[in-house]
Amino acid sequence: MPAPDVHLHLTAAEFSAYRTGRHVIPVDDAVFRFDGKSALDCLQGLLTNDVVKAPDSTAVWGAFLTPKGMIITDAWVIRDDQAAWVIVPGSARATMKQLFVRTIPPRLARVVDRSDELRVHWLCGATPAPDIALPWFAPEGLAPFTALVLSDRSEDAAALIGSGWTPAPPAFADVSRLLGGWPTLGREVDERTLPQEVRFDELGGVRYDKGCYTGQETVARLHFRGHANRLLRGICWAPGDTPSDVDVSDGVKTVGTIRTLARLGDRTFALALLRREVTPGDTVRTGDSEGVVVDPPFDLGETAAA
Repeated sequence: MPAPDVHLHLTAAEFSAYRTGRHVIPVDDAVFRFDGKSALDCLQGLLTNDVVKAPDSTAVWGAFLTPKGMIITDAWVIRDDQAAWVIVPGSARATMKQLFVRTIPPRLARVVDRSDELRVHWLCGATPAPDIALPWFAPEGLAPFTALVLSDRSEDAAALIGSGWTPAPPAFADVSRLLGGWPTLGREVDERTLPQEVRFDELGGVRYDKGCYTGQETVARLHFRGHANRLLRGICWAPGDTPSDVDVSDGVKTVGTIRTLARLGDRTFALALLRREVTPGDTVRTGDSEGVVVDPPFDLGETAAA
């Protein structure tokens, strides 16, 4: 079988810069504005996380689900008093636009696609100063970024660069997701993925003490009465080694598949969906190579070359 595709690649110098800099990273996200008398209530009935209790101007992560509990897309939601910004991967823009038309009554809330007007950047590496030139929002809990910036597309990152931030390529955001164990739509997440399979519990993306939302029955039943049969884990290889197969084996049978593969300097890292019986510390085979299973986030102090 041919070797798996490498989704992310940084040279040793680029990886060193990623680890040590203060970066402003453009991300290809779609932006929707929710407002109206019941905007938050409408969102509360769709998102896996709690929008009503979220602090103003704080980014909260969750997912929109099908009625059967499968992930449509993950999302960052920023509450703004009784209105909100909803930020989703750009690849989900058309799907979410259709979903909002079908599920949000115009008399209760107005949803406007602002993706062509607004740009999203991640800030990584340090906490921005309060007087930074562009609006920024800190995450409520864990996040693959330090802060999120939302600005008009007519503005650029010059103000941030002048404040000591370094412009970085979009690939840096993908590396941050991978190393932190955050699932990516289209790789770790497809139309058959449940939130608990891809670390939504560990990352704080599901609340079990909120009211009903679409897909909640499946998610709650799995949480309280069962378990996911596969889980998102990390795999790392020795310096210079790399997998030669996308399938992951325990030496006897296939136990999962690599979903995102990154070559960072002389090290290779992956996120893989593995059978739940495969645990951190186990050695697995990926074609002719052996890797070690880890529980994200990756410990770069031990697993990455300086």
